[in-house]
Amino acid sequence: MLKTFVCARRVAGIAALVTLAACGTPQHRDAPAVPETYVGAPVAQPVDEAVLARWWTAFEDPVLAELVQTAQVRNRDVGQAMVAVAKARAQLRGVRAQRYPTLDLGGEAGRQFTRSERLRLQGPLAVDLADLGDSGSTRIDTWNSAVQAGWELDLFGATRARAEAGERLLAASEAQVGAARLAVAANVGNAYVEIRALQARRAMLEDAVAIARELERIGQLRFEIGEVTRLDVEAQAAERASAQADLAELDIALAEARFALDTLMAAPPGWSAQRLAEPADVPVVTRAIPPGQPTTLLARRPDVLAEFAQLEAAEYQALGARRDLFPRITLSAALGGQGLAVGGLLSSVSSFAQVGAMFAWPLLDGGRRQSAIDDAQADVDAAYLSLAQTLAEALQDVETALAQIAGRQQQATARGEALARAARAHELARLSYEIGEVGLAEVLDAQRAWLQAREGLLQTQRALAGAQVALFTALGGGWETDPAAPPGPATSHASHPRVRAGAQAM
Repeated sequence: MLKTFVCARRVAGIAALVTLAACGTPQHRDAPAVPETYVGAPVAQPVDEAVLARWWTAFEDPVLAELVQTAQVRNRDVGQAMVAVAKARAQLRGVRAQRYPTLDLGGEAGRQFTRSERLRLQGPLAVDLADLGDSGSTRIDTWNSAVQAGWELDLFGATRARAEAGERLLAASEAQVGAARLAVAANVGNAYVEIRALQARRAMLEDAVAIARELERIGQLRFEIGEVTRLDVEAQAAERASAQADLAELDIALAEARFALDTLMAAPPGWSAQRLAEPADVPVVTRAIPPGQPTTLLARRPDVLAEFAQLEAAEYQALGARRDLFPRITLSAALGGQGLAVGGLLSSVSSFAQVGAMFAWPLLDGGRRQSAIDDAQADVDAAYLSLAQTLAEALQDVETALAQIAGRQQQATARGEALARAARAHELARLSYEIGEVGLAEVLDAQRAWLQAREGLLQTQRALAGAQVALFTALGGGWETDPAAPPGPATSHASHPRVRAGAQAM
């Protein structure tokens, strides 16, 4: 009965080898499908690589360009991402080292003291141990040393598969450096736009306070000569005080925005307040931004590239788990010597050499290896879903930015016309009030309409600039251009056969 069981296990093992040999490669999945064109850009236009590589220069603002380039070098998030790359490299070296033999030099020595009344060694060397030391004390010295070598043969490629997984994880960490650089560039761009918009709004409120004071002065003069009542003077004073209160609130928001930029730049608090002390217009790209085709995201977006690498790493880890079912063969060898000394009278030295091999084939393990395979396969499924979700969000980012830009450009045109008309109406109302043709209420209404029109156009320009930054970011531009950066995934993934196959399949 036992012989029959052993034979059955042997047949089952051979069948397992044949089955595993058939599935000895990673089970790659195709990339998730993407549309041929964007909804917001139905006519595909090729991406301007030069502009996309350094998109912040398209805003034609040298201060913005300087801030982005400096932040990509100094930002702490980028530094942490680069530390993660160094860690991934170290882990990869550790996995690769498992494929090679090991060589160790070891040894040990010991000394033992014994006491005996009359203990003799029998044989040709009849020695009374009590005579080897003082007062019956005997010293026994032993030592051995050896050079030992070991090598687990990776015949079935389990270690190679895990090394391939380590390479993909390294590529993923490199792509995360790109994602960190891209995020830093976008955050700096948005913070800069916000500061410039707040500065412009502050200039508007200062103009409003100055106009309110002038109208308050005129109203006081007209009150003194009896043309208006005290009500007009107090109403204009209230308008001026309200504008001053808004100015104080805006200063708080401006300080918060500057401190946020300080953190992005890894600079001490107050640095950006000095660097951006002089107000400037909100930067806006004046030319069209061609988005290219959705398939370009597969080879440009660093987060998508990282997810691709994570998926391939999970597939190789699953392959390594399946190959753990194969037998393991370990070779060993040792060369060394050993010695024995008893007191000062007896010593012995000998050398030895040893060669061995160990064979291990898992037969029964309670399902431990199969559970590891199932766990690794679940990681593959999770990585694929994460890739699909990241790609869907990337497409959403581009489409949303395109819609924002198109809508904000139309809005900017309409708000520009509204501002021009409101400015003319405000000027006419002010002149008419000075000569007494209209009351203060008409002037205040015209003033509020003019300020609202200026505020509306400013907010539209800020939103348009933010949408343009978002589009550049969504297209994956600007993260591989820093010459100080380590080799990034743009080189290692742009020509990846899997990326090319995925793009062609769509």
